[in-house]
Amino acid sequence: MAVTKSKTSKLLATAAAGSLLAAAFYSIPTAMAADGDDLNVRFGGSLVSNTSYTTTEGEQMRGVLRRVVGTEDQVPGQGVVLDGGSEGLRFDAANLSLGSSGGLITQSFLAEAVFVPASGTQTSMAPIISAGGNFTVRYEGGELNYGFDTNATGSWTKFRQSVPAPAPAQEHVFSVHYIAQADGSVDLEAMLDGRILPPVEAPASARLSSGLESSFGFGNDVHPAATTRGFRGTISALRVAGTDGASGPGVFEYQPATGATTHFQTSWDGTLGERYSPTAGDISEGTAVRRGNATVSGGTLALGGGADAVVYTGDPNPLASTWIGDQGFVVETTFTPASQQAPLGTILSVGGNFFVRYQDGLLRYGYSGTPVDGTGWTDVNGTAGIPAAGREHVLSVAWEPDPEAPGGRMIVWLDGVELPALDGDVYVRQSGGAEGQVGFGNDVNPGGLQRGFVGSLGASRFALLDDGFVDTAFTLQTLIPVEVCEPLEDLEPANYQSVSTSDCSANIIKKASMVRPTAKQANWQEEGLTAFIHFGVNTFYNQEWGHGTEDPARVDPTGDLDPEEWIRQLRDAGYRTAILTLKHHDGFMLWPTRYSDYSIASSPWKDGQGDIAKEFADAARKYGMKVGFYLSPADSHAEIQGIYGNGSPRSERTIPTLVEGDDRAGLDLPRFTYEATDYGSFFLNTLYEVLTQYGEVSEVWFDGAAGNTGATEVFDYDAYYDLIANLQPGANIAVGGRDVRWIGNEHGEARVNEWSPLPIVDNGPGKIGAVQPGGPFNQNFGSDQQVIDAVRSGSANSLHWWPAEADMKITGGWFAHPWDVPKTPQQLLGHYERTVGRNSVMLLNVPPTTSGQFAPSSVDSIDGFAAERRKAFTLDHALGADTRIGGESEDTVTNGNTRDGHAFEAGEFTPIEITLSAPETVARVGISEDILDAGQTVKKFKVEALVYDEWTEVASSGVIGAQRIVVLNEPVTAQTWRITVTDARDGYTISDVKLWGQLEADPGKPTDIFVDCSTTKAGDGTSERPFNSLEQFRKTELATGANLHFRAGVDCADADLTFWGYGTADDPVNVLVWGGSDAPTVGGRPLTERFANYSDQGWEVRGAAAPKKNR
Repeated sequence: MAVTKSKTSKLLATAAAGSLLAAAFYSIPTAMAADGDDLNVRFGGSLVSNTSYTTTEGEQMRGVLRRVVGTEDQVPGQGVVLDGGSEGLRFDAANLSLGSSGGLITQSFLAEAVFVPASGTQTSMAPIISAGGNFTVRYEGGELNYGFDTNATGSWTKFRQSVPAPAPAQEHVFSVHYIAQADGSVDLEAMLDGRILPPVEAPASARLSSGLESSFGFGNDVHPAATTRGFRGTISALRVAGTDGASGPGVFEYQPATGATTHFQTSWDGTLGERYSPTAGDISEGTAVRRGNATVSGGTLALGGGADAVVYTGDPNPLASTWIGDQGFVVETTFTPASQQAPLGTILSVGGNFFVRYQDGLLRYGYSGTPVDGTGWTDVNGTAGIPAAGREHVLSVAWEPDPEAPGGRMIVWLDGVELPALDGDVYVRQSGGAEGQVGFGNDVNPGGLQRGFVGSLGASRFALLDDGFVDTAFTLQTLIPVEVCEPLEDLEPANYQSVSTSDCSANIIKKASMVRPTAKQANWQEEGLTAFIHFGVNTFYNQEWGHGTEDPARVDPTGDLDPEEWIRQLRDAGYRTAILTLKHHDGFMLWPTRYSDYSIASSPWKDGQGDIAKEFADAARKYGMKVGFYLSPADSHAEIQGIYGNGSPRSERTIPTLVEGDDRAGLDLPRFTYEATDYGSFFLNTLYEVLTQYGEVSEVWFDGAAGNTGATEVFDYDAYYDLIANLQPGANIAVGGRDVRWIGNEHGEARVNEWSPLPIVDNGPGKIGAVQPGGPFNQNFGSDQQVIDAVRSGSANSLHWWPAEADMKITGGWFAHPWDVPKTPQQLLGHYERTVGRNSVMLLNVPPTTSGQFAPSSVDSIDGFAAERRKAFTLDHALGADTRIGGESEDTVTNGNTRDGHAFEAGEFTPIEITLSAPETVARVGISEDILDAGQTVKKFKVEALVYDEWTEVASSGVIGAQRIVVLNEPVTAQTWRITVTDARDGYTISDVKLWGQLEADPGKPTDIFVDCSTTKAGDGTSERPFNSLEQFRKTELATGANLHFRAGVDCADADLTFWGYGTADDPVNVLVWGGSDAPTVGGRPLTERFANYSDQGWEVRGAAAPKKNR
């Protein structure tokens, strides 16, 4: 039974009495995890096997969150999909104990979950949330039951409440707050989808099961006898926190806030007899009575005028007095009017003298009442034009009482337009017998019950204002902004474009179209493939996150730890940059730092004389790989040492800070002065070592996860960024930086439409923030409307080119584990198409094992992946093909050069027509914009083929950016093809179009490439069809020891690019001359000068030589 006390919870008191209330249409707020949260995740990180979840930036986890079975499926952008049975998620908190094992829950706590129930019926007692063994929020008897069991009173007793089960296949939010009182009693406050639920008030605390004092279950129970009742559906966000027992809805982070709590909400999908019977998803706190011959069908309420209506009255009635005084309310509906309406035909009415109706050829809205002394009678009304018949409209009306004087304001919106508000100094007088009645489609005044509206109503709602009126109190519509666009003067392309709330929508989008990448960002985007290497003390503890207490003596590889072999294997597989985790959250460092003994120097590897960072960087230069270093700002070991999160103020620090016996003493070192904390100084000094000791660094990766740290450290990002800019100006700063952003998941999936110009908040030289409500993988991030909303709301103050890096794991975890099984080459190709093919960089983690080497199965997988890419993307039928735009010949889109192209004016959607020399079979289409010079503006395009003399659309897609890869549903054979941009923000430049045929066998990498920049048509690098620009090398992977043949006597324009290939002493890359004896040049320079910096990776410039045979 449910035990109820006489007192009322503060949460319940914030709403009207009887508050089983709801907000209508809502989105879950996005917030950074509060420092006091024990768990706050939206599943942007990774569930690794069934051992642990690893958080990402903005999330918090103090303890271990894990799969229960191991088959729970994490889906990017959705969350974790559960299939009932024993599946579920379990969180064991590190710092939160609910009480003594086997005792009572004496610690106040809250838990929140965002979830989508699967279609169909849930298993009886399937939990959404469980804690301690006897506390649950679960399905039971077609309802959602919340509360707990205890035997603290001498026998087992249930203290619970129930509400109708939430609708399946829709997102919901449940929040519960267990408040332990000093006298041993408990108050339980709960909310579902913005509505405050009946409280549970118990004289005794919940019983804890033995050993479960820190255990929480989501989608299943933690009680050992109840673990097969799993929930079916998706869980997309979780939060757990210990509290001090303070009551009220403000403790809940996930609940939507609209400014009004809903009593009645329906889409008319229920049944209508004498009364309306709601269906799943409806809210009805009271009764809805039919009048006349009103009917419901297909989600509409059909009304024929006369007496037809549905009249809602709350239970208890929140508007029961004669006057509507200080209680504000909202009533709204969608409606489709017939062409003929009766005089005074009423759409909405409340209490008999508050209405919106047809009158005198206008739409009239208003109210009537008397002054506070009851004398006289006053009518307050306004008018608008008649809404068009036969079309659906949206009407929202609110009454906002004046808090300081009698009277109030009537607020009316119609179809996104705010009508003139009505202010009056009288209370709304209700008709006798109609107090609190809400009429949908008719008046409720006893003298006007034949004033029926003719037409149909759709979604309808009645709610009480929580306080004063705010725009979000209306949930069926938003206002269409009234904008005045001032001319944009002196707007130039830039990496950042300032924006403000005064910018009109058109100017905001114009500014977005003028955002450009820096050269290093553009180069990085076009490279496409980066490797991640997670290796460290965690490798030898078979774990993902360390605690800073792990023994460096365990870092003792069983085989030959050979970073050169890592680099060679990755380069052979086509990776352009490799990022090594020099310091993970545990704090263990892979180089012999001067500032801590928690490093590779304390390990037995090479008797403490080894330096993995140095061997890694030296090997990268040898094989032509760009170097990236990962350093986690979080540091558990530094926390143990009292440096991290010690509360020290920022003060002036000199970097580097030399230590006793420092081998750099007396050297002319670049020195910097920064304001930093104790830990900031420590981190800056170690960062200085990394940036000055290992040559050129192309990417610095700052993780956003907190690891197992417990303290809070405010990172000195402004100093970090400045140090990198001074010491490694060519380096992109990723994830926790301004140059490269995290994609929003760890599964190698980009958004379907991935934009690079994005709304951000930029408050100075430190870290910037993405403005993307709805979670880290919001699919609308960067879309026109999302950008406009972010700016107009004041959330964003700048638009910035911030390209995406999509990280993923080749195995189950970031670090190597004995059970690892790598993804197949075909799976990796799919991820490539959904990352690189969606304007992103694919960051694939390949972890060395305890042997110090990659697992052979992982090497086989990345080699197979490279072969699959060559089969898919080598044969480009469009290369050098006859191309026309608007009837004019145009070869810049089919010449393999992504740094030129054809510029189209704003609003110009002329097709690009490509005619091949013969019909060819195409499996994939590629298209690129010239992002460096023209940014990213294309929103949609289509691909057509001339099949049997008819243009047939074979594909369509969304945004482009650096590259879009479209995989055709099935291969298409045609000779003439057409690519047409169908929507764009502004002018755009298409730089490259590819029509790829699928090869059955791996063609291998080219061993000979011929270059003749005097020829007009780009070719595939054979002597018959040579390259005609250096730009064709930008995407080309060369075989080890390849020959590059430059046409004698020809000068090629130089290009800012990297040549991707290396040679060995026995098989060098040869730069040769062909077709004569005159020396070729590049940018006017001899070949010896142009390729001098490639000598370290095995290149030699020679004279003429016989070509090798392409593999």
